[in-house]
Amino acid sequence: MAANKKLGRSVLLFLVVCASPFSGAATESPIEGIEVRFSGEVVEVEGVSSIAIGTEVSGRYRFDPAAQDFNPADNALGLYEAVQDFVLSVGDAEYSTDTGTIGVLDDSMRFGTKVDAYTLTCGPPLVGPAVDGLPPFQMDMNLADTTASLFDGIALPENVDAAGFDIRAPTRGLQTGGHLLLRDSASGKIGDVAFVVKTLEVIRTGDDASVAPASRN
Repeated sequence: MAANKKLGRSVLLFLVVCASPFSGAATESPIEGIEVRFSGEVVEVEGVSSIAIGTEVSGRYRFDPAAQDFNPADNALGLYEAVQDFVLSVGDAEYSTDTGTIGVLDDSMRFGTKVDAYTLTCGPPLVGPAVDGLPPFQMDMNLADTTASLFDGIALPENVDAAGFDIRAPTRGLQTGGHLLLRDSASGKIGDVAFVVKTLEVIRTGDDASVAPASRN
């Protein structure tokens, strides 16, 4: 597939919907935060050729559960600039940033059908190695429940249960799953490394016990 092929319209729509309207570090939290760990594997690539299908993916992020919704006018979408640090590994390559936005969708029609969804947008900037000459730009993760029964409101959840999401793999139209987005601003070339989210584990920072580990069989 050509390296300069444009991403699908749904990817661009997802970036517009879920990206933060301002940049900067996440608000300092008076508590240590909550850490979420996830894992999966690459299932589709676009615009690059050096990352193989099946490559292992893992990541973690820590967020402030007391962060405030900066999108209060929308009762179907809560947006929280809550992420305090984020690390993503794709094979041996590691990407990181210290800011990100969590989105909570309740009975939303933004993807063409009523869904509940949990989204994570980290970067730009995203620090890490280029892939086939394309620098890292942003990481998006969107976990959807098409029964629209997962959330009752758009409050930032302290616990994220993987078993509650019925779609965790990249799906055209819904734009679910995870995506490492690559972009060379000079040439305009872009790429997408899409991965399925197989496991999620929520850990309260400083506690020995994890909270509601769950996996996708």
